[in-house]
Amino acid sequence: MEFLDNITTNWIIIFILTGFIAGYIDSIAGGGGMIQVPVLLYSGIPPVFVLAANKSAGMFGALMATIKYAASKKVNWKVVSIAIIPCLLASYLGSSLVMYLPQELIHWAILLSIAIAMISLFKKSKTIKEENIKLTKKSIILSTAPIGFYDGILGPGTGTYLTISMKKFLNLDFLVSTASTKPLNFATNFGSVVAFFFAGKILWLVAIPMGIANICGSYVGSHYAIKGGEAFIKKVLITVLVAMLFANIYKMIFQ
Repeated sequence: MEFLDNITTNWIIIFILTGFIAGYIDSIAGGGGMIQVPVLLYSGIPPVFVLAANKSAGMFGALMATIKYAASKKVNWKVVSIAIIPCLLASYLGSSLVMYLPQELIHWAILLSIAIAMISLFKKSKTIKEENIKLTKKSIILSTAPIGFYDGILGPGTGTYLTISMKKFLNLDFLVSTASTKPLNFATNFGSVVAFFFAGKILWLVAIPMGIANICGSYVGSHYAIKGGEAFIKKVLITVLVAMLFANIYKMIFQ
């Protein structure tokens, strides 16, 4: 792998800084991959290895966020226990198929998913007290597993989409939605990492330092999400979606 010669100490430092910022954003609203993937690509690492490194680092960050939110008792474990296996399997399937999809189709699919997420976010929906929410197995799986599949294929914005989906279709508030997303995000990342591991696509030289930085950023971000509550999380969600929209439009026009 000749491209490994270009991974200098300076690049490792950049990966660490990028991982911290991505972990911070991802722990609040998702979208950490949107930060990590462009930097990894710019370093000259091939796309498949980039996806593998992004998933590996994101897995560590999602684990830290899960621990932090669980300690604050913000995770809805009923949702997690029902959705985690379907999300993991869907993610594994997505990662197994990603190399066979046309690039142009992927770009349009991303734009469509962002548009749907923004419409859902700005459309008012009732927040019901947790004790009054009636969650069915079917509703939980339908609102999470398709996003797990998306995570396996692409990844950026998965946490954002899961949070909005839980808010919209399961009537959880933003803080509980965000918290419950993290163990699912860990599962989808884990499913992808397994697929990439057996394919020999994980660059541990990149994934480990970026993953440690992800853990640190995730710890700080989840702290501020718990402290700031729903209003803070919604602002970050909107920022992430707008950034994703412009980033993907730019990519389609100029690349």
